[in-house]
Amino acid sequence: MEHQSFIFTIFFLTFGPLRIIGPYAQLTKKVTPEFKKKVAIKASLIALGICLYIAFFGERIVSKYRISVDALTIAAGMVLLISSLLTIFSSKESKSSIYSDLPLNPTTTKLAISPVASPIVVPPIGIAVIWISIMVSPNHPGMQSIVIETILIMMSLDFLVMFFIDQITKISILMLFFLILGDALVFLQVALADEMIISAFRHLRIIPR
Repeated sequence: MEHQSFIFTIFFLTFGPLRIIGPYAQLTKKVTPEFKKKVAIKASLIALGICLYIAFFGERIVSKYRISVDALTIAAGMVLLISSLLTIFSSKESKSSIYSDLPLNPTTTKLAISPVASPIVVPPIGIAVIWISIMVSPNHPGMQSIVIETILIMMSLDFLVMFFIDQITKISILMLFFLILGDALVFLQVALADEMIISAFRHLRIIPR
């Protein structure tokens, strides 16, 4: 249960639906509802494929380059920390303008692949989190199945958010709630990033346990 709640929390922070509401709404504000729904379906399938590929074959990729769990954990912690700090200290205008313009002559498939599936739905830190979870899973029985189940849950939530983005953005109270909750979760991300780096340093005996 402890592993399940931890995996769910860290996946929610890195893959969860709260992250994609703003970017997806900004990116698709000038297209039709039908276009948005087609993008949502394709992007969700592509993102799910990316996550499952990393979950099943990511360990082979990491072991090929002899990357340790500690090195991957430190790298992931640094990326999560930097992205969180950028979110905290960036202005509202800069946040909203990141995905404010559509690519030139976009098709649903092109848009679904990039930037929706990656990096909006599946950011680099998310890939790192899956890698770390799978690499440590042999030491924790049942953890791999928990990772797969959590990926399916997060991808389903992300799909629902994108598919019903117009209905969600029309509810002012709901958007305000998501905004406040999202800001609160950013600080949790900073603490989680610090904990990841400290945990790796302790395991490497750089700092005392």
